[in-house]
Amino acid sequence: MKIATNVHRDAFGGITISNLALFDWMEDKDDTIVGIEFVTARHILGAIIFRRYLPSFFTHHIINAIDILPRFPWEKRGNLRKNWGVLVETAKKVLRKENPDVVLINGTYYAPWILARAAQELGIPIVLRYAGILQQEIQHNGWLVRRRLLVHERWIAESANVIIYPSSLCRTIVERDILGHATKHGVVIPNPTKATSTNGKRRGRFTIAAIGRWTKIKNFQAFIALHEELLRILWPHRAVMVTSYWDEQFGISETIERKDSMSQEDLKTFYRSIDLLVVPSRFETFCNVAAEALVNGTSVLVSKNVGIAEILRKARLGRMIIDSFDDPEEVAAAVKRLAKTKLTKRERNAVAKLLDPQDVHEKILRVLEDTMNGTIH
Repeated sequence: MKIATNVHRDAFGGITISNLALFDWMEDKDDTIVGIEFVTARHILGAIIFRRYLPSFFTHHIINAIDILPRFPWEKRGNLRKNWGVLVETAKKVLRKENPDVVLINGTYYAPWILARAAQELGIPIVLRYAGILQQEIQHNGWLVRRRLLVHERWIAESANVIIYPSSLCRTIVERDILGHATKHGVVIPNPTKATSTNGKRRGRFTIAAIGRWTKIKNFQAFIALHEELLRILWPHRAVMVTSYWDEQFGISETIERKDSMSQEDLKTFYRSIDLLVVPSRFETFCNVAAEALVNGTSVLVSKNVGIAEILRKARLGRMIIDSFDDPEEVAAAVKRLAKTKLTKRERNAVAKLLDPQDVHEKILRVLEDTMNGTIH
């Protein structure tokens, strides 16, 4: 089976992490991947993360969109198919050349829209793998922008023959707020996470950390507020933020350590050096970093609005879930409670079993094959 899919070279993003895990698993099988990337920069470095794949398995196509997307942003009014026509036609040219059996769409941003449009016009079956709900991420935007992007996100979801949701929470929100009805062909498959043996020593002080891009939905301000509350009550700890962007408009304490984004291998070592990963996000369809921390032996603290909370409940780790991060005092109390207990080997293994890459990828492959063959249940 030949699978075309949108790819991105940002190794810090959830889509890339999930893609690479799937590619690694499929590499020794008969399937092949056609990676299609849309770039918006005059100068880009080579995509190092894809170099390890043999050309016979992975074909990488790069489509330059720098003269189109900035000129015709989809937040503004206009005929998107007309404005982005050259990108859709270029994607169609790639698809005609490669002739994939199925197109796997990752996420609901501009690249997925372009690739889904090209696939639909060519009659190629589409599987949408949700990786973030766009409407949730743009809640701070004005009503008109949200309305326009809702139309685009809804179109992507409706164009898919099958939708893969990383959590039941994601499915509920999409069916309620995006589609407005139940998915005819949808399945919940969590993102996979592989436990590996890594080196790393935890320091004497209890260490809390937050990881991710600095965006409004990630809600890093709540992590800063937590740190300041722990300082106020004189609770000894160390606070670390791993982020690729630093918003200076917020009063960030000098006592918070900042680290730049890391490779996956470095992140695994980092997880083992901290005591608690704090995920203050207002919403996440899953949360790969929390999953990775757990299988590497580190406790997490998430809200009920994060998809991985479902995995925590199944693994009997409800103590790591709170309602929200709105009240720093309540969050600090939760941190202090978690500091009294360690993640046991049995609990870690329970999470790892639920997110086993072999099981997850077999389910994804089955969905792709059924979509290709027209035997969707």
